[in-house]
Amino acid sequence: MRKRIAIVIFVFALCGALTATRASAQVTTGKTITVKRKTVKPPKVKMDTFKGEVIRMNTVSIIVRDPKNSYVVRTFTFSQALAKKLQKLIDQGGYQSGDHVTIKYARGTEVAQTIKGKASKGF
Repeated sequence: MRKRIAIVIFVFALCGALTATRASAQVTTGKTITVKRKTVKPPKVKMDTFKGEVIRMNTVSIIVRDPKNSYVVRTFTFSQALAKKLQKLIDQGGYQSGDHVTIKYARGTEVAQTIKGKASKGF
């Protein structure tokens, strides 16, 4: 009985060895395929505007009230680029209380990107 099992195992091993040599004889006929990665573009930042009346301004922020609803008061900090542009205006006194300005800022933030409006004379 053990001889038969040994013969069967030997036959299966021999068949496996013969089939493995045939598989190694295959030749690659085509070039390898390269896949280009898609570049992901960052989402475009949507800008909102706020028109209001200045309550107070200093070197790092501006506090603005909505002229239609006096309970709506917002505080905006300046982006680095805007702070550089406003430095000359701030040296002259900046926006005074009561000046009307339009502020553009990125949606969902409180960082002003641009400020437009006529500044009154400083004190």
